[in-house]
Amino acid sequence: MNQVPLPGLRLLLTSRPTEVSRPLVEGHLYESVAVESDGELTPLTRAELTGAPEALLDAASGLVRRATAPADLVPVDTMPGLFALVSDDGLAASRMRMLPELIAVPPLGGLIVAVPGPDQLMCVPMQSAGSIDALQTLASALGHAAAHREYVLSDQLFWFDGDRWIPVPVLYGDEDITVLPPPAFVATVNRLAAMDLVQLTGEA
Repeated sequence: MNQVPLPGLRLLLTSRPTEVSRPLVEGHLYESVAVESDGELTPLTRAELTGAPEALLDAASGLVRRATAPADLVPVDTMPGLFALVSDDGLAASRMRMLPELIAVPPLGGLIVAVPGPDQLMCVPMQSAGSIDALQTLASALGHAAAHREYVLSDQLFWFDGDRWIPVPVLYGDEDITVLPPPAFVATVNRLAAMDLVQLTGEA
């Protein structure tokens, strides 16, 4: 049976699976289908389906994709190396899966992303080892945003290595924030540092 399009269909990023959802980062983030009515988003239930859940998720993703452009990813003036995605529908985080497509030249070290709320998506393209400074800034911005929200989607970071999304644990202390990058990310940063060194040597 074909899925009948629903009015007010939205793709919503959630921290837990809903009845109509699929994992983006297993155990952390899920793409869910919701319906908007009078400004309120309500996750869809299986009882409301008239077709395959995957077909409805694809339809919701298609709506988001058509409403998103590379120009929506803008640099944050006060934080060099940090970018934010601007969306008219207030659901910036739902663009997380398609974020790599919005960058013309994929960064060599992948992308580090934060989604403190459904309406926020911030990222750092890991272009060089120097991007680590922007990563620390992103972690601080994430901690500040998460501490001042009534609903927190995620207070963790996520790394897109060019193929998949990998959690990057963030620990919050009373006075500091500690990022615990996975070994693969550390290896990638080391490779970027080596490339930076080669480039500097060539310019000398």
